Amino acid sequence: MTNAIPALLLLLFLGHLVGFAIVGLKRRQWYYLALVTTFGLLSAAFAAQLFAPEAQAAGVPFHRLLRQAAWMAAAISISWTALRMLGKRRRAD
Repeated sequence: MTNAIPALLLLLFLGHLVGFAIVGLKRRQWYYLALVTTFGLLSAAFAAQLFAPEAQAAGVPFHRLLRQAAWMAAAISISWTALRMLGKRRRAD
C-alpha cells in the first residue's frame, strides 16, 4: 500500500511526459522542452523511488536529487509560461 501513491504519480507523470513530448514535436516549439524535462525528471524520481529506493549519490537518496532537479526545471517552465502569456497579452493590446 505504501507504494500505491508513488506508482500512481509515476503513471501520471509519464502520461504528461508523453503528451507534452508529442505536442512539442508537432508544434516544434522550444517551450515544450522545459515541460518535457520537468515531467521526465519527475518520472525518473518516482521510478527510482519505486525500483531503486536504496540508490544514493553523495549520501543522498537518488530520488530526492531527481526531485530537486525537477523543482528547478519546474521553476524554469513556470517562468517561461508566464513570459509567454505576458508576450501574448502585450501583442493583443
